[in-house]
Amino acid sequence: MPLIAAVLLCLGGVVADARAADVPPPPAGLLRNSTGLPAVFPLQVKTLPGRDHVVTLLDAKTGEEALTAYIRGGAFFRVLVPPGVYRLQFVSGKHWQGEEALFGQGADVEVFELRHPLEFETRGLGIKAGHIVDLRGRGTEARITDQRICQAFRPDFARAKGPVQEGYRAVGPDVHAPQRRHLRARYCD
Repeated sequence: MPLIAAVLLCLGGVVADARAADVPPPPAGLLRNSTGLPAVFPLQVKTLPGRDHVVTLLDAKTGEEALTAYIRGGAFFRVLVPPGVYRLQFVSGKHWQGEEALFGQGADVEVFELRHPLEFETRGLGIKAGHIVDLRGRGTEARITDQRICQAFRPDFARAKGPVQEGYRAVGPDVHAPQRRHLRARYCD
């Protein structure tokens, strides 16, 4: 009887391992924002196909997790992150096993961290500064470049004929100016 129990226990472990390997990966993008702050700064990660990645941003001072995102290898990936200075930690692998185990353990799983923390901040009056992390090089070497979102308030002039529309003030016979402006954002150098 103890032999049968041992065999069933071993088979149960094999079945559990097979089920863990069958967990479908999450959609690419944000898994968690633990800061409670708005995510408004750009982080783009470039990767090669064949391995997926989980990136975790850790507060540079406290080491606490700020944000976690899932990246499909070789696919375009961009996520907005909260303001702060973060260490970026990556886990990459081929077989997703769930949010707790990530890609499990083994020879095909790689864990690494960027050498220097990255700062995500507002610069000047209208620039949100983020980064592009290119992991397509050799090994765990990453190429880091800046990425910025420039913002500006621009008036949106509406042309109307006839009486002045509610919420607008007259500036000419057939042109009305809005009492509010629209925020325009674009990626810039």
